[in-house]
Amino acid sequence: MADTDAAEQTARALVALPADWTVLHHVRWPGPSGATVDHVVVGPGGVFVIDSSPPLKSAASACAVAADVLAIGASLDRGMVHPVLCFAGDHPEVNVRDVVVCSPEEIVPLLLSLDRVLDPDELGSAQAFVASAMTPGDWSPSRTSVVGAASSRRDRSAGSTGRLGLFLLVTAATVAATPWAAARVEDARAGDPPSTPVIGEVVRVVGTTTRPPLELTAEEVDGGGRRYVVRLTVRNDGDRPFDMDSLETGLELDNLHQADPATGTQVELAGVQLEPGKERVLTYRFTVSPDRGAAFFETTVGDKRADRARWEIE
Repeated sequence: MADTDAAEQTARALVALPADWTVLHHVRWPGPSGATVDHVVVGPGGVFVIDSSPPLKSAASACAVAADVLAIGASLDRGMVHPVLCFAGDHPEVNVRDVVVCSPEEIVPLLLSLDRVLDPDELGSAQAFVASAMTPGDWSPSRTSVVGAASSRRDRSAGSTGRLGLFLLVTAATVAATPWAAARVEDARAGDPPSTPVIGEVVRVVGTTTRPPLELTAEEVDGGGRRYVVRLTVRNDGDRPFDMDSLETGLELDNLHQADPATGTQVELAGVQLEPGKERVLTYRFTVSPDRGAAFFETTVGDKRADRARWEIE
């Protein structure tokens, strides 16, 4: 159940975002269901589905599914769409996918601290989709907005399973009006993980005119303590060499920030070419602060969304 005071505090905080950010409040999803989310924000750092529910697992799950659906509708990589619970008070660990928990005071500094992931064309397209497909409601201090639940505060007692089930039923009702949501709703019903692969799964990056097709496999070696070690296997499945220095990697933490590379462990790839049919194993080490956890390992080989592989760390 969304908290009205927290939603209003978040709305007031979001006013401070620059002009190139689009902010919608009390957004109604497409279709006849009437389901709403407190805020949808689109900017250079990505798209953010923000709800002011108390940071419980049920609210986090519902917010994550809303981000899934929005990513498909906007034709964006799911890694560019972030579910956020913005709530004043204690922030217990919710452990649901990539859900970020913050306070209204933290939301704007967090958004502005992120690197640009949407180029101008992608940003304009995402803003246009959100503006056309999702209707912002009239903001009212007396209104309690929720992610796919009824507006009565007594629904708080429905429990995690009941609230998430209700949200999925409401989202399913939206599918008739928004066919792009169907696949994600089926995944959510079945309890499947998001489309992002987990560490250890192979990702195939399709080749372009300047790059052969590659197979990438990231494997966790050691995630204990302040150090995080990831082994990345790159295999050239094309018929021409691949310039390894075009490969960039990073470890994203559970607050959307990048982990710092560990001292003295930078992989030197300048001038290195991977011949057709060959593979190379690279080891990356990152320093993780004690109060943070690792969420994603990401590899890019170009400047397009299709040039990126992103693994979820369970």
